[in-house]
Amino acid sequence: MVKNRLDPVLRAQELHQLLNRGGFGQREILVADFSETLQGKDTSRVIDLMSNHDHRFLFRVKFNAKDVDPLAAEEYGKDFVDIRELSDEQIQEHLKRQEFDFALWFKHVPGFSFGRILDYNVPFIVQVAGCNFHDGSPTGGCRFCFVDNESNDGIDGPKKVWLSVNDCLDSFLAAREKVKKHYLDKTGQEVMLRVLRISGGEPTLVIDWIEELWQEIERRGLLCNICGQVDTNLSTGSLLSKKQLARLARYPIKFLAGMKGCDSGNIAGNVQAIQTLTAQMKALRDLVDCGLDVYPQLYSPNPDSLRDLLEMTDAFCVKNFSLRLHIGPLKLYGPNRLRLELEAEEEHWDADTYIEDEISFWEDNYKAAIAVLDDYLSGVYGCRYKDTVRSDVRLVAL
Repeated sequence: MVKNRLDPVLRAQELHQLLNRGGFGQREILVADFSETLQGKDTSRVIDLMSNHDHRFLFRVKFNAKDVDPLAAEEYGKDFVDIRELSDEQIQEHLKRQEFDFALWFKHVPGFSFGRILDYNVPFIVQVAGCNFHDGSPTGGCRFCFVDNESNDGIDGPKKVWLSVNDCLDSFLAAREKVKKHYLDKTGQEVMLRVLRISGGEPTLVIDWIEELWQEIERRGLLCNICGQVDTNLSTGSLLSKKQLARLARYPIKFLAGMKGCDSGNIAGNVQAIQTLTAQMKALRDLVDCGLDVYPQLYSPNPDSLRDLLEMTDAFCVKNFSLRLHIGPLKLYGPNRLRLELEAEEEHWDADTYIEDEISFWEDNYKAAIAVLDDYLSGVYGCRYKDTVRSDVRLVAL
């Protein structure tokens, strides 16, 4: 059951008005309050949700590689890998093969060291409260999205909060001290949060606020110990200023480019909106062309058209794209379970059977796509999937 009539560009223009208020120096954005959300419960098993100065729980952390973190490994039942006993090469070899290799994205940032890799493994996350693939309905947006509907619909209300640049940065610095003390008390190890991640929703809908945030980080002299991550669904490229993107490229920000498929039908079916492959790939190319450090993550691809995408992009769009590409496995969390239950209810289907079939499709599709990518990399580059460290691969806009 797919609704794909939404125009994501028109929806982005609408949400830009709904998610931003105030002018330069006083700009605020609408963000999700994770209190009483399914996502908040999913992501606060190790470290509690964190609040702003008004005691609203607007921030969470994520453990990218769980097995190298002593607290996350215990909570999630992973065999703990103590990086203090590994060489830099061994740490890199281990992390590059993880589902989330994100800590290695910062390998070439000044001040990075493998001995402090845990600092980059636990990002501090704020979530923009609207996505332009989402039409505001209970089953809108990407069908596999792990964000609660009410955190993603762009509608102001009791579960949303207006957040200023200074409130966000002050909250990050306060959380850094709390997390540092928490780890010292629990493990005797020091972990200092370094990555400030703007997620969503669609963060490029608040791009002016993001630029002001990094200007404030620079003004306070904090560029030496704060790095950034910005997520994007690659649907707002026609609305973004390349000059502004180039200004952001001055900062130590990594862009997670969430690709929602590898042909236009595949994309539209996944996001329930009229998004084309051409628009997605132009947005990706423009980010790279502006000098941003981009990490493509592909979700729910069509294995039958994946090789065509790899060949086309490497040859005509972004050089070395396939070497930097990761395919993200889809998993069932509280929010997407609820979304699938509502889909089943609308069609009068048995929810348990419907969800089991969807999970089976996700798993089969992921395995088939990995096989295609692995075969392509072996034939073209002489390496296997995840043999390379993505931050060592240079993307070039063609």
